[in-house]
Amino acid sequence: MTLLAACSSDSTTGTAALVAPVSVSVTSTPTSATVKWKSVTGATGYILQRATGAAGGVFGQLGGTLTDTTFTDNTVVSGTAYRYRVAGSRATELGPYSAEAPVTVGVAGPKIATLTGDMTTSRTLYSDTLYTLSGFVKVKNGATLTVQAGTVVVGDTLVLGSSLWITRGAKISAIGTATDPIVFTSARSAGNRKPGDWGGIIIVGNGIINRTGATILTEGSAAGQAENYAGGTDNNDNSGTIKYVRIEFAGYDISNGGGQELNTLSSYAVGRGTTYEYIEAMSGLDDSFEWWGGAVDGRYLISYESGDDHYDWTEGFAGRNQFLIALQTQKLTPRAGAGTFSSDPRGFEGDGCDPAVSGCVVTATATSAPYSMPVFANFSMVGTGQLAGFPTDGNGAVLRRGTGGTFRNGILMRWKGIGINVRDAFTDSLRKVDSLSIRGLVLGENGSNFNALGGLSDSTAFLTNNLRYVPAAADVFTSLNPAGLDWTLRATITGGGANPALTGGETAPAARVAGYFGGTWVNTTYLGAVDPAAVGTLWYQGWTRYVIN
Repeated sequence: MTLLAACSSDSTTGTAALVAPVSVSVTSTPTSATVKWKSVTGATGYILQRATGAAGGVFGQLGGTLTDTTFTDNTVVSGTAYRYRVAGSRATELGPYSAEAPVTVGVAGPKIATLTGDMTTSRTLYSDTLYTLSGFVKVKNGATLTVQAGTVVVGDTLVLGSSLWITRGAKISAIGTATDPIVFTSARSAGNRKPGDWGGIIIVGNGIINRTGATILTEGSAAGQAENYAGGTDNNDNSGTIKYVRIEFAGYDISNGGGQELNTLSSYAVGRGTTYEYIEAMSGLDDSFEWWGGAVDGRYLISYESGDDHYDWTEGFAGRNQFLIALQTQKLTPRAGAGTFSSDPRGFEGDGCDPAVSGCVVTATATSAPYSMPVFANFSMVGTGQLAGFPTDGNGAVLRRGTGGTFRNGILMRWKGIGINVRDAFTDSLRKVDSLSIRGLVLGENGSNFNALGGLSDSTAFLTNNLRYVPAAADVFTSLNPAGLDWTLRATITGGGANPALTGGETAPAARVAGYFGGTWVNTTYLGAVDPAAVGTLWYQGWTRYVIN
C-alpha cells in the first residue's frame, strides 16, 4: 500500500475523490475489538490502522486491504487503550483517514459515535450509544433513520449549525416513551448550554405550499446546503414519526437577524402521513416549531423559552394541532456566533405568505392560495408580562398576510404586547367570513387584549361574543413557577371568582378536523391544554423538563 497516495480527483476517469469514512465506532470484549464504519462512495477497499495509547504512538496497518466495513481485531491486550482510523482505497488512490475512534479493551464505558455527512442507507441509533451530530447530517431519499427510545444525540458545539435533516423522500422513526424519551440536546455540560449550541431538526416533505417557483430553498443553510422544497403535490406524504422527543438548545442564524435561521423543529412541506406527538422544544435560538406549507398534524406539543416565536406558520400550512403549551419567562442569551435574539417574539405568528420573498402574493384584497388554514385548539400560552428589556412586540398571536385558520379553547396570558393581533385588513376579511375563526379564548394580563387595527369595524361585538377575560394578576393555572409548573386549571382565579377557562369550550368545525389522528379529535368543554378532571400523571409530565442552561 506504499504506492497509494491521497488525491483530490481521478484525472483519468474524472470520478470524484474519495472522502474520509464516517460513523467509525469501536466495541470490545476482553480479547477483541470490532471496528465499524460507513461505506465510502467509490471505494473498492479500505485500509485500517491502529495505534496504541490514548494519544501519540505510531499507526500500523491491520488486515491488508479490506473489502468489508467491519473488522475484528484479535491481537489486542485487555485493559489497553487503542485508537483506530480507516481510509477508503481505489486502485492506486488512498482517500483521507477518518477521525480516530478510541477504545480501551475489556473496560466497560459509554459507547460513542459521530454522525457526519449524508446517510444514503437506513440506519438505527441505539440507546446504549451517545451520538454526536457534526455539521449538516442529511438522511437522503429512500433512507430511514430509526432512533431507539432513550437515545441521546448531542449537537457538535464546535461546528456551528450542526443539525439533522430528513430530506424529501427520507423518513425518521424517533419513537420514545413517556418514561424513556429521546433527547436531542447540546454537547455542553449542564449550566453551560445556550440557545444556538447546535442547529436543530429540519424535515422536508412532499406536501403542498402556496409559494410558487421551481426552486424554493430552505432557510438557515450555508452555501450549497439548502434543500429545495418547491413543487410538492401530496399533503398526505409521510416523513416518519417523532414521538416523546425533547429538542433542546437548538437554532442557528446565518443572517444576524435577517430571517435566515434554523429552528428547533423546522417543517417544510411536511405531509399529514407524518406524526408529531409529544414533542418538547426548549431554550431554542429562533422559533420552537415552524411550518412552511404542508399539512402535518400534531398534538401534545410544548415550547419552553423560545428565542423567537413558539409556533409559526406560513406558505399554506394546513395542519391540525391540539393540546399545546408555551411559556416565556425571560429573554435568553444566545451562544456567541450563533445569532441574535428576535425583536418580535410571539406565541403564535401566522402568515398566509410573506411578500418579502419571491413567489408570494399579498395585497389588500388577495393572498397566495391555497390559504394557510391550520387548526390550533386547547392551548395554554403564557408570556413574560411587562418584563423590562423584553420586546414590546411580544404578542400572544399575530395573524397576518392572509392567513386563515381555526382557533378554539385557548388561553393567552401575560403577553407584553397584544393578546390577539389581526394585523391587516385582508386577514380580517377572512375572519368576517369565518375562514379565520377565533372562538372560546380566555385572555388576561396582556398589554392589550385585541387590536382595533386592520379593519376591525365590528371589534366590540367580536370581543364580547367570542372571548373572555380575567383581571390583572389573576392566575387561571395552578402554578407558573418554573421550579414546579402545574398547567392544571384553578377552581377559582386568584383574587376570587370562578375560573372562566373551566367551562364554555367551543366545538371545532367537523370538516376541518375529520380524520385527525384516526378520528380522535376531542371537543372539550374546558379551555387550555390540560383536562381539569384528569387524574394521575398528566400528559406533559415525566418526559419533559424545564431548564435554561
